[in-house]
Amino acid sequence: MNRLYTAPSRYCWRQKTPFFLNLRISCKIHVVYYSTQLSHASILQQVKYTNPLHQVHAQIIVSNLSDNVFLCNRLMNAYASCGRIAKAQIIFSQISNKNLVSWTILVSGLTKNGLFLEAVEVFYEMMVQEIRPNEITIASVLPAFGKLGVALMGKSVHCYWIRHNFGGNVFVETGLVDMYSKFGCMRIARNLFDNMPVRNVVSWNAIISGYSENGFEEEALWMFNMMRRNGFSGDIFALMSLINLDDLRVGSGVHGLIVKSGYENDKLIKTALMELYINCDFVDDAYCIFEEINKKDLVAWTLMLRGFSKSGNWRKTIEHFNNMMGVDNIKLDSISLITFLSGCSCSGALEQGRRVHALVIKTGFQDDIFVGSAVIDTYANCANIRYAKRYFESMEEKDVACWNALISGYGMIGCGNEAVELFLQMKRSGINPDESTFVSVLCACSHAGLVDLGLQIFDHITENRNIIPNSKHYACVIDLLGRAGLLNEAYSLIKSINLLQPGPEVYCALLTACRVHKNFELGVEISQELFQLKPNDAGYYVLLSNMYALAGNWDCARMSRVFLKSNNLKKNPGISSIEINGEMFTFLASQKDHIHYLEIKEFLRCLIFRIKAAGYEIDVSSVYLDVSDDVKKDILFHHSEKLAIAFGLMRTKSESIIRITKNLRICNDCHIASKFISEVYGRVLVIKDANRFHIFRDGVCSCRDWW
Repeated sequence: MNRLYTAPSRYCWRQKTPFFLNLRISCKIHVVYYSTQLSHASILQQVKYTNPLHQVHAQIIVSNLSDNVFLCNRLMNAYASCGRIAKAQIIFSQISNKNLVSWTILVSGLTKNGLFLEAVEVFYEMMVQEIRPNEITIASVLPAFGKLGVALMGKSVHCYWIRHNFGGNVFVETGLVDMYSKFGCMRIARNLFDNMPVRNVVSWNAIISGYSENGFEEEALWMFNMMRRNGFSGDIFALMSLINLDDLRVGSGVHGLIVKSGYENDKLIKTALMELYINCDFVDDAYCIFEEINKKDLVAWTLMLRGFSKSGNWRKTIEHFNNMMGVDNIKLDSISLITFLSGCSCSGALEQGRRVHALVIKTGFQDDIFVGSAVIDTYANCANIRYAKRYFESMEEKDVACWNALISGYGMIGCGNEAVELFLQMKRSGINPDESTFVSVLCACSHAGLVDLGLQIFDHITENRNIIPNSKHYACVIDLLGRAGLLNEAYSLIKSINLLQPGPEVYCALLTACRVHKNFELGVEISQELFQLKPNDAGYYVLLSNMYALAGNWDCARMSRVFLKSNNLKKNPGISSIEINGEMFTFLASQKDHIHYLEIKEFLRCLIFRIKAAGYEIDVSSVYLDVSDDVKKDILFHHSEKLAIAFGLMRTKSESIIRITKNLRICNDCHIASKFISEVYGRVLVIKDANRFHIFRDGVCSCRDWW
């Protein structure tokens, strides 16, 4: 029978069976393919760590699913969520048929990982390719606009949103409120917020944070209260916005609310409260919170380090840093190194600064320009300009802060010409000077008496369209003219200042010059301007009292001091610090209860006797009090820098340099005495006062009496 089949029938028979067979196989493959795709997608949605993510990625490649845009999008999202945004970008570049979801995931991932510029660039490329964003895309890119401050692009996307009539979307509208807050446009942000048909807790946090970051304290508090009245309890982010106002009164109230709400054990809250108390100079309260943290991270340790350093408690700063170094899971970062270096710089702790310099090299931060500028600043502020210059020259990359640190260092030790030459070298290297650069170089000219050169540089500032002279620049020029005795020219400059109101530093510079050059009439006039600007600054009353004392007008001098006390204003006592073998010793003026006072007193008597024999005469006019000469001599005998110098001579080797840091300007008598001490004892004395360095060597000071 089979032989009777015709060719067409045989063809049809042979084709039927394979046809149905292929159909069944194809369906099975399709089901398996779809099932595998869903399985991988489901796993990717749950993966939180990179190792299992790599395994799933490998399975996708082995299963020939690398071209599946759905799985690739899930892979991108998973890598971005794990912080592996570079891997997500590679996957994105390999997708041949990218869709809107692909672009949105990449924009969102870049934004969440802090790559704001890259996120904006991807968004722009997406628009160029005419792929229109949806609500999720726009909500993802808005934070990048806010962080970068690109207001024009942000506003254009806002216009796009309105023009295409997307309708109300709480995520986009919240993103717009946050974006305009970052731009400082709080009126627009508030208008958007008020017109939102639906608000969630993130929306309230955005407007409260905006007011807080832009310094609108009352509005931030009012919105927080309105948030609670609308049924939203203040969460961690809202409370942190209020803490960031840096208002102790508000912060104390928020602290109580935090305890009441049960958030007191949250680590973010604790570190925010620590920062608040440190900024408000309540370091002990910050330390109490620090002690309550069970697992202290690097942020908490560094914050507390800054607190001790800021308060001037150098002994506690070193102790805390040593404890920090002893914690196993704490690894120093650039911020912690910079914080401690800043403390070394302010305290003049050269030995500790060298120790941190070694840690910088050991931890591999020697190429970090921020750490580098801090190292330069530390050496410069310890008058070790040779090491500051050596580190500066060893840096492959230097930013403007590095140049500023070295220029300032030269200026503080009286090397004005070197500072100006470095300033010119900086310009030749293509680095544009900023406001701080001009302040540093003008101060250098002032300390070296380079009047004409300083005025030329100031003229250069006024001609520079990128920099507008501010009060600090004018104060430097006033100080420059005042030191040279050109008081009338300085006063004329103040009158011609193109500012709404010159800052107190401008008037203070001229008042100091009036005292030095004994122009009492102008000094009284200037002091009245100062009292109007800062009526609660004790230093200005002391300056005025000293000027009256120089003029012999003891009644007015006494009245200034009485007014000081009646207003509960306190004059800062003279404090001098000296570092010996890595330990800091501090001395107060007229301090007779110091643990080493008896041996210092005896040594100091011998010291005064020796320098008197060499020609030193006590300058009783340096004491601006209406008391007898014997009392004045006793006061000068117990000046803090003399106590520190005597202690340094007692406790250090004969070839070592004595380095002293003082919080006030050195008086004329101590300046003269230091010259004689350096000559008689054959020692180098480096005294850093409130204005500059005085390096005494062989009876001569580096300031050349220009101070």
